[in-house]
Amino acid sequence: MKLAAAVLLATLAGAAPAKVHVGDFTYGLAAAGGSVWAGEMSTGDVVRIDPKTGKVVGRVNAGARIFDVVASPGAVWAVGNLSGTVARIDTHSGKLAKTIRVGFAPYAVAWGFGSAWVSNSGDGTVSRITNDKVVKRIKIGVEPNGLTAYDGALWVSDHTLGKVVRIDPRTNRITGTVKLSGADWIVGYRGSLYVSQETNTVARVDVRTLRVTGRVSVDHNPLGSAMVGGKLWVPCIDGGRVDVVDPVTMKVERRLDGGLGPIVVLPAFGHEWVSQTADTALRRF
Repeated sequence: MKLAAAVLLATLAGAAPAKVHVGDFTYGLAAAGGSVWAGEMSTGDVVRIDPKTGKVVGRVNAGARIFDVVASPGAVWAVGNLSGTVARIDTHSGKLAKTIRVGFAPYAVAWGFGSAWVSNSGDGTVSRITNDKVVKRIKIGVEPNGLTAYDGALWVSDHTLGKVVRIDPRTNRITGTVKLSGADWIVGYRGSLYVSQETNTVARVDVRTLRVTGRVSVDHNPLGSAMVGGKLWVPCIDGGRVDVVDPVTMKVERRLDGGLGPIVVLPAFGHEWVSQTADTALRRF
């Protein structure tokens, strides 16, 4: 029994990840222009990392308390949570191209349908940015957090109201809602949404019916998940783990050392990168 338990523990734990030192606590991650980009929470910088060497090769100040970052053609967008802004960084020059004021306490950013979309957790809105201008402000509820562009729609969670809403990008109108307590980050995959919930759960939602088709219990406070080789990697910020979930069976297959406050997983350049809200080095698997 002891031997079997030891084998199981080793299988669940996996190999220790490498550390990529950046010098500050990190949140959002993106891959663009042959580099990994990480948002720093204290400095307000976005750092550019060479994926081959793991070294910081550039940095640009993009606002105050950088939260989420996302890539678009030729650019990286970075949310300044305290400055109420989103910055567009040119990935060729590595320089700040534009700073755009959005709503109060912006949280996350997504790219889709020719626009950048920013959830404003402090005023219940989503800002749509096209050609470097806010062209629409959409009222979502109380505290919009995670959002993603998937299957012809923008999907936004409202953490306080416990729901995920579907927005038609052609009309900027809400066209559907599903109730999910403590809803946060959202990942789209093969006709379903995988929604991290602060209830230590990830829910699977069918995008056609908006019905919950599965749930899995994970470690404490799951957040910015990503699909890696057909498996859902779920960083659990308060558990210090990354739970690897089979999206078909909705079961945890492995539990990896996520470091100190893991918040976002980024598969890029042959590795899985995990940002750290309580450590100055990324984890790289």
